[in-house]
Amino acid sequence: MTDYSLRNQLPMRFRFMFVFFIIIVIPFLLVGYIAFSKSEQTIHNTNYESVVQLGKNLNYFFHYVQNEQDKLMASDEMQQLVTEAAGQPDDISHADRLLSYVDNVNYSNQLFKIRLYPLKPSEYPIYMNAIAVPESIESEPWFSGITQEGKSFWKVFGPEEQAGLFLQPTIGSVKRLHSLKSFQPLGVVIMDIRPSILADFIKPVKQFPSQKLMLLNKANQIIYSTDDNYGKQRLNLNLEGVLIGPGKSRTVKYNGTESLVNFTSFMENELKLVSITPTKDLNNPVAGLSKLTILFLLFYFLLSLFLVGYITVNYTNPISSLIRQMKRLTRNNFNEAAAEESRFATRSDEVGWLYRGMYSMIGEIQKLLKETKESERRKKQLEFQVLNYQINPHFLYNTLDTIRWKAEAHQISDISEMVRSLSTMFRLSLNRGKELTSVHRELELLRSYIRIESERQSHAIRVTFMIEEDIQNLPLIRLILQPLVENAIRHGLAGKGDKGMIIIQGERSGDRLLFKVTDNGQGIPEEVIPTLLKPSEPNKNEADSGIGLMNVHERLRHYFGENYGLEIESSPDEGTTILLMHPLLPEGTTDIDDFEA
Repeated sequence: MTDYSLRNQLPMRFRFMFVFFIIIVIPFLLVGYIAFSKSEQTIHNTNYESVVQLGKNLNYFFHYVQNEQDKLMASDEMQQLVTEAAGQPDDISHADRLLSYVDNVNYSNQLFKIRLYPLKPSEYPIYMNAIAVPESIESEPWFSGITQEGKSFWKVFGPEEQAGLFLQPTIGSVKRLHSLKSFQPLGVVIMDIRPSILADFIKPVKQFPSQKLMLLNKANQIIYSTDDNYGKQRLNLNLEGVLIGPGKSRTVKYNGTESLVNFTSFMENELKLVSITPTKDLNNPVAGLSKLTILFLLFYFLLSLFLVGYITVNYTNPISSLIRQMKRLTRNNFNEAAAEESRFATRSDEVGWLYRGMYSMIGEIQKLLKETKESERRKKQLEFQVLNYQINPHFLYNTLDTIRWKAEAHQISDISEMVRSLSTMFRLSLNRGKELTSVHRELELLRSYIRIESERQSHAIRVTFMIEEDIQNLPLIRLILQPLVENAIRHGLAGKGDKGMIIIQGERSGDRLLFKVTDNGQGIPEEVIPTLLKPSEPNKNEADSGIGLMNVHERLRHYFGENYGLEIESSPDEGTTILLMHPLLPEGTTDIDDFEA
């Protein structure tokens, strides 16, 4: 069995559910997936963009700090103080002046603190003791590096290095001070940035409690962290391979948790700002969207079940019942007993119209079946009559000719003329087996019939022909005027004697041939007229009137449709007019099947 046949056998309710799924659920799933992925990507991009923007702000701030540091180092006051102090290393007054200068600068600025060290702290014991910094600082690698090489850098200073100065690790910009006149090194200037200031910059960007923000130097040493765990601590080894380049966003494993790592470099790649956020925290809003999507899907699934049940009860079941009734009617040849009145027929919607339409159709089919059976019965009767009256035409012609020759031999002209008319009438009526003749031949047959009837009557029959000349050669069904004239002679003019008269008219009218047979006889009773042309109610005198009016009427309707046939107008004692309507066929038509009604 093919997929096509299986699809056609699928019940309507399941097909509707499938269509509903295709039209509603799949687009919803697609939109949900796109929204989910786009939301996740947007959150990640937003997190990265916030880190980049914070890096720009920090870059501006750190440059600002360095610029302020450079201004102080280039100021005349610092240059003069440091130069004089170099000339008198252990002078108390100069030490006081240096301390007073540094205190004034630090007091007037809330963003950073300045520290000023001589190149050789061991030569300035009074000053070094005053600032509570041991002379051994001279041996520290970072100090010896800046004094010898002069390359500035950022460094984290912890409480262990100077307990009285630092309460928590603090980042500072370390630079060597030079004389603006001789360009000789004079000392070391450190600009310390308060941790609270960095927190004011960084912590507002922290979007999640578990998010970690860090500042790294070029050696990947943590110089600031939002968890206050920094100083000498180095970066996790898993991240060192990630933090390469000016900036990046990547998902990695950090401390056993899948996390989104965003970083950006600033200060000419000297510093890095790193954000580490567990992806589960980032995706929490998206997880809510996923739950909402699942709830909607569940709602649509339940809605589809409800719609399937509703359609099944209100539409599918009635239609299935209708199909079963139609199959039962087909098996029983549309018998009325097989049609059961359904409660669905009382509905006012399309289903009710379907049921009522089916019952109406069944009634029409049963009516047509009855009419077909009646037509077949009448057809058999006519065929039986034809068989009863059928004779050999050659035998008839030869016999009639023999009678005419004998009459002429005995000089009986009346009998000869009568036999000739009868022979002509039979020859024209048989028409060589063809149904179509011409108006001229039909009129010739009619005149032969009238001559025969005139001989049979004790008086002459007065007949007037009023036939248009241009219709003489037009096709006409054979033997349709003679029954009308016969009916007028036998019934209309009965008892009229010499006063009886018949008028036969023929003309063209549009797309029709119209013939009128009018007599001045006794007329037809009003209650009899409707029965003359009804097949189900043949009049009792039909057997006496030849082929009969009903036969002519039925032949015309059978061949040409209901627009053609006979019409009867009659009044008691005022005569009768029979109107015959025949289609206008093209001249030369010999086969009646060429006509399309």
